[in-house]
Amino acid sequence: MMSRPASGQAPGSTGLPDLARRAFARATLALAATMALRPAFAQPAPVPTDWNRPAFEAKTAAEAIRQLGSSAPATSRDIQIDIQDVVENGARARIEVHSRIPGTQALSILTDNNPQPLAATFTFAAGIDPYASTLLKIAESGPVRVIVQAGGRLYAATREVRVTLGGCG
Repeated sequence: MMSRPASGQAPGSTGLPDLARRAFARATLALAATMALRPAFAQPAPVPTDWNRPAFEAKTAAEAIRQLGSSAPATSRDIQIDIQDVVENGARARIEVHSRIPGTQALSILTDNNPQPLAATFTFAAGIDPYASTLLKIAESGPVRVIVQAGGRLYAATREVRVTLGGCG
């Protein structure tokens, strides 16, 4: 005579109580349904319409600055650029920028000697601390510029950076 397990399971069962098996089956079905419906609810990220394509496609720093809105931004000591003076690997140079100019709306980072100098533009909502940190590719030694847009004007700060190992190429 075969005895029935104490848990109330039939001989040869998986060892899980009926309620646990049912909960597992429901969770598995819910997960499968969620994964099947996910593409129906997924939306592609909107393409920003306010990005400045001509500035990013500019071949010289002067042309990129002109596309940003001015050919001669005012020099400002209120723009802090933190980057090493000597970058060992131009393919991966960390830069941190902070603007203390009131009303900063955007800041752009340019590397003059890159094939396309405009590397990044960050925009800020009112009341946000205008700070950015990113990695740059720097093709060769030369100036790294930060252009800040505030109050309808452009301001600039520059740091000379020497690259010991090539970056863009």
